[in-house]
Amino acid sequence: MSENPSPAEEYEHLFVVDYEDDTERKRIEYLFNNWDGGEISRPEGIIRVMSDVDHDALYEQLVTKVPEEQVSSYELARSEPSVDKQTERIERTINAPVDTVESFLKYVFSKRKAVVQSPDRNEYEVVTKKGRADVRYTVSAENGTTTTRIVIEGYEPTLSFLSEFFEEELDEFSASQQ
Repeated sequence: MSENPSPAEEYEHLFVVDYEDDTERKRIEYLFNNWDGGEISRPEGIIRVMSDVDHDALYEQLVTKVPEEQVSSYELARSEPSVDKQTERIERTINAPVDTVESFLKYVFSKRKAVVQSPDRNEYEVVTKKGRADVRYTVSAENGTTTTRIVIEGYEPTLSFLSEFFEEELDEFSASQQ
């Protein structure tokens, strides 16, 4: 360790990640298993997080059951990372009626296997190999053209990946409507 350790070097971090299904669990496991830099290990033994417990009394009882070198105890403090969700906006004006553009957008979202979160507000969750993001769109008609606005909220590299995908799809569609 260096003379003035950075916060990342000073502490070990415990991540607790909830997941809704086996697919999410696999994505999380894959990320942990393939992370470069630092050391990530899976704790062995029985792991419990406690609060409002007499630590010393519980520790004393544990070491009466197993040898002391088999018991480790850590103080945990919740850490809030300084990573903010980012937003990317895409706007295109297309020479086509609203219904045609809406139909195309539904097709594009189905290509990405987007899951509807709010049909009234055209909000979707999109999961890719790069990660997940929240995506929503609006359409408005004026003078025979339709303006489409797509808002993507997420983290890199998913944000760039989806932004590029939607831009390419909209540009190709717009060119086909000339």
